[in-house]
Amino acid sequence: MRHFFLLLITALTLWGGVADFEKFVNEEADDETPPSASFAILKGDQIIYESSFGYNDANKSQATSLESVYHVYSLTKILAATLVMQLVDEGVIHLDDPVEKYLPRFRAKYDDQNVTVTILNLLNHSSGISDRSSEVRPLTDDNYYAYAKAHDIEIVKYIELPHLPGSEAKYSSAEYIILSRIIEKATGEDFGDLVMKRIIKPAKMEQSGFTYTDEMAANQVHGTMKMFSIVGMAMRMFMDSANKDHWDGTTLWLKQFDIGWLAAGGLVAPVHDMALFLSAYHNHILLNEKTKKIFLETPTVHVDSWMAPQEDISFGIGWYHIRDKGEFYYQHQGLGPGFRTMIRIYPKYDLSFVILTSQTETDIDSWGDRLIDDVKGGLL
Repeated sequence: MRHFFLLLITALTLWGGVADFEKFVNEEADDETPPSASFAILKGDQIIYESSFGYNDANKSQATSLESVYHVYSLTKILAATLVMQLVDEGVIHLDDPVEKYLPRFRAKYDDQNVTVTILNLLNHSSGISDRSSEVRPLTDDNYYAYAKAHDIEIVKYIELPHLPGSEAKYSSAEYIILSRIIEKATGEDFGDLVMKRIIKPAKMEQSGFTYTDEMAANQVHGTMKMFSIVGMAMRMFMDSANKDHWDGTTLWLKQFDIGWLAAGGLVAPVHDMALFLSAYHNHILLNEKTKKIFLETPTVHVDSWMAPQEDISFGIGWYHIRDKGEFYYQHQGLGPGFRTMIRIYPKYDLSFVILTSQTETDIDSWGDRLIDDVKGGLL
């Protein structure tokens, strides 16, 4: 009972603290920048606040709710990393295992010397394999290898890396696609099925998956992109036209679509389910304390980028480790056609939150900064 009242007091105190943020989000949704937004806040493993704004569709026929389903894009990588760490805990795979142990065609060189790329290098984006490294596909994808052989497509014997693995970090979705193939080789099971069985179901994420059920489709949020944005224009060039619905002024509305590269960004989920994931992540349903400590405290690799909005960024297992404005937090973002998303964890305050929005161009970093400032003002 005492625990209940503490949570109630926390939630009531927090309500006053997030009022400014809610006002801001409500105004953004009214202006359709983005048309839909949802957020949830946790204290420890307890969900203490959730809210949704705007509409799921261009006709404003369905208000966004806590169960409305978004593409979360690269937040999926945190679930993938959690799965890897479960397998590490069970001794199925090891962080220092070389990629070629599971994918024997894979070879890598740096400065004309053979080098080893490990599972840890893939997890913390320090392998040197980029999303432009198309030559790595036949070395890691059995189906594409067979296709390339059958169609006389050139297959390289090794991939040439731009730096020594582990020496620097650059974000790459290709690394997590390779991780999913390693997981399938090590377990003999489909990656998507493993995530559903070992993460989605234990966390009770009932409206989440890698494809839309009828119930999810009936409450889906449709993504949007702005006409006059660099990132929007770049993404539209590579989008399947079948995924584009219609233009409403300078806003492009998207149809329902699935993502093929599951581990890199294929999950669709509502904000409540993402909050349930964070709760399960924190309360040892998904990981024991020892493995979670390895997850969060394994030495990171620095990101050297003048474009980064924060003061200091490095990559750990799955998470960005960020120091900015006197704060330290773990973060991951999702960015893709129609949606922009974020998870942050502030260990100092035992606070975490998730934000999901239905527009590619949402300035999610500033949203996260606004939210933590309001939360600290209310609780601390």
